[in-house]
Amino acid sequence: MKALQSRFRFSWFFIALGFLFLAKPVAGELVAKMPQVMNPFFLTMADGRIYIVENSSTAHLYTIGSNEVTFVRTFGREGQGPGEFGFMYRIRDLEDHLDISGLHKLARFSLDGEYIDEVKVPVGMFKGGIYQIGENYLVGDLQFSAKETTRTIRLYDKDFKLIREIGSHKESLGLEKNINLVSEVFSSRVADDQIFIVASGKESIVTVYDRNGIQQKEIHLPLEPIKMTAALKEAIIKPLRENRQLQATWSMFEKRIYFPDKTPGLDYFDLVDGKFIARTYKYRKNSVEFVVSDQQGRELQRIFLPNTGRISNGILFCFYQGRYYYLLENIEEEAWELHSEKVW
Repeated sequence: MKALQSRFRFSWFFIALGFLFLAKPVAGELVAKMPQVMNPFFLTMADGRIYIVENSSTAHLYTIGSNEVTFVRTFGREGQGPGEFGFMYRIRDLEDHLDISGLHKLARFSLDGEYIDEVKVPVGMFKGGIYQIGENYLVGDLQFSAKETTRTIRLYDKDFKLIREIGSHKESLGLEKNINLVSEVFSSRVADDQIFIVASGKESIVTVYDRNGIQQKEIHLPLEPIKMTAALKEAIIKPLRENRQLQATWSMFEKRIYFPDKTPGLDYFDLVDGKFIARTYKYRKNSVEFVVSDQQGRELQRIFLPNTGRISNGILFCFYQGRYYYLLENIEEEAWELHSEKVW
């Protein structure tokens, strides 16, 4: 029972942070105002389309051209039935359909938001951590205990029978406190029938596996941990402390926070246009550093881009056609906007 209560406490806290820990980045080039967006959770773009997860159970679809962004439709709805979501975590754009992960399910929609079918996921899956690769499924899970968190990444066949555990990572919660705002990274990505596992603590390493979970190589990224200074702690905590929606419960959570001596080398990782994209713990006012590397780990570019929030279950930015797109709330107009900056 104690372990269950601990897991519930952690899950509630991080779900809350996913919505609430949003910095206020400086505005880049305004692409479009988004009047349909009220409570965004996830942003991705592909093939001239923009997908924005809204209110956790629906998604907005837009098309983007050279001169304008056009709203097309909203799809998905709240519920537990076919095409419904108790929580829509992320949208993955594939060649001919969308994979959309939810609570204990992986649903397929057309690129235009029409429901196709879905698969129930009978194994542990934490916050949408699932990819289909061939007929197999790569699933990430996160389990809590009173002393540590354990991340696992496992490969299952089409019937969700375990093929192999690809990796696991344990992290101490720290003495009597249990909220680490700069946890080590252990997560997965899938691209071109390959599995990429990124681990970032004292080192940042990407391990590449084939579609059957057989290790191929390791890639060391040029990302060093950063010493945890008082200034860095303040930069991480400040958006939480100043958030009006958290003020009623902030004092309770602040007592449970602790920081390690150093940060991991990164807190976000993805593959875009054949490149590795990593976000680090280096801040510059309202911007944060991104490092672009090739798939041999050679650094190509370092750039500071608007920060949309570090601790987040949702992602309000993406890279598309050499540009960094991000959602920014216009407080005065009480509306969300899409902005962008050129990266490569």
